[in-house]
Amino acid sequence: MGPGAGAATARMGRGVPVDRRIGVGAVLVLAGTLAGTGLVAAWLAVPPTVAGTRTVARLAPAPLSLPSGWFVRPGSVADATPDRLDLAIPWGDLVGGSDPTRMRVTVTRAPETEAPLSPARRYARFLTAETQPQPEGLMRRRFRAGTPFEGEDLYLAQADGSRFAARCATGSVPDPEAACLSEVRVGNLSLRLRFAADRLSSWSAALDGLERIFAASP
Repeated sequence: MGPGAGAATARMGRGVPVDRRIGVGAVLVLAGTLAGTGLVAAWLAVPPTVAGTRTVARLAPAPLSLPSGWFVRPGSVADATPDRLDLAIPWGDLVGGSDPTRMRVTVTRAPETEAPLSPARRYARFLTAETQPQPEGLMRRRFRAGTPFEGEDLYLAQADGSRFAARCATGSVPDPEAACLSEVRVGNLSLRLRFAADRLSSWSAALDGLERIFAASP
């Protein structure tokens, strides 16, 4: 071994061994990579807040101007189709206040039927005879066992449900925020609503809010 090699060995002996320094560097690089990946994953997991409004021109008789943050897939091509809108509307925007939880709303053109059956008549053959008055002017009807709607209750406003009706699961569901399903008509639009069962007490105010938003005059 020459004198140069001996000097290099002496210097390395006084510092950190090469293998150890390489190992520490690799750990630091890996930690930085994992940290960066975690930050990216967290950013992707939280949908960005979208400001401004979007105008939907062809679905309703008059253009609808809606907050961009309501659209389920902001900026996607699917949201721009003239036949359907998928929205998540904060309850605060429907009934007042600052509640950030959302009602899911699918908007399509209403079918051209002159006199659709009321919900009470539509579901009559699946219901028991039992009726139970509920707060806020609702009536609860139970579906019979063995019917396609077993495990749900039907809630009706104004007896026949022509103003409002909702089917709500009676047991646990994978997504409690979508336990109830309601279909309402506003002008020439059909609105399919999904919301939590504890929101039933706000049905009238929520319906007023939906009519305010979607009942645009041509």
